[in-house]
Amino acid sequence: MGSSQTPQQLPLIDLSWLDPSQAEASGWDAARAAVMRALETFGCFEAIYDRITPELRASLFDEAMEEVFSLPLETKMGNNSDHPYGGFIGNLPGMAYESLRVDRAPALDGAQSFTRLMWPAGNPSFCNTVWSFAKHLLDLEQIVRRMILQSMGIERHLDSLTAELTNGLRLSKYWLSPCQGVESGMNSHTDPNFLTIICQHKVQGLEVKTRENTWISVMPLPNTFTVMLGEAFEPWTNGRLKAPVHRLNLGQNRSSLNSKTREFGLILP
Repeated sequence: MGSSQTPQQLPLIDLSWLDPSQAEASGWDAARAAVMRALETFGCFEAIYDRITPELRASLFDEAMEEVFSLPLETKMGNNSDHPYGGFIGNLPGMAYESLRVDRAPALDGAQSFTRLMWPAGNPSFCNTVWSFAKHLLDLEQIVRRMILQSMGIERHLDSLTAELTNGLRLSKYWLSPCQGVESGMNSHTDPNFLTIICQHKVQGLEVKTRENTWISVMPLPNTFTVMLGEAFEPWTNGRLKAPVHRLNLGQNRSSLNSKTREFGLILP
């Protein structure tokens, strides 16, 4: 009898103990080397990041997101943007999917602005949950961004690059309609931004394409986040780092979020 082969998984790297402002800390260089190996090989990796507690994660997915997606369609459509696909996405033919974007979510006024748009009378619990979550994700993104620029010998551009970027939090919910089967989801694509951090909640769906043209199914773990390169980083690294092709393959109802760092004017997927 032949032995079964263990499915390939993305590298798992613990970044919980790192601070984006302390690049000289013990262990930073080893973690950076692991991050770069993963990005060069897969274009992404799974980051363990315990600074986002299970309680905060549950508060966002099980309470805040359920609350906002239960609002009337007309209210959610008020989340508009000057950037194509920058605000509410939904009510699409043949696709049971809705998504909302919280612009400048790591800034308190950004979270407050979105909250007032959805609830004119206010919703402090929702606002604080989204803001707290986004702040921690921004720290994780800044750790990875700094590591990449350090490895490329261009860390001197970190401040100028940071000044040109804005961060948003996209909340997404997918449903299976009666006519959809297990192969439904989102077609394969790459992201045009600099970095994307994806958080799956309980339900598996994200798949990443390898250089060997096989697909890795990303398991949703309670303390991990998928850190993924976008196309905008390729010219900064002279093509050394490439955005991975990925897709969403759904077999049941699913909620997720992603945090994207983008330049003003970039079109979001």
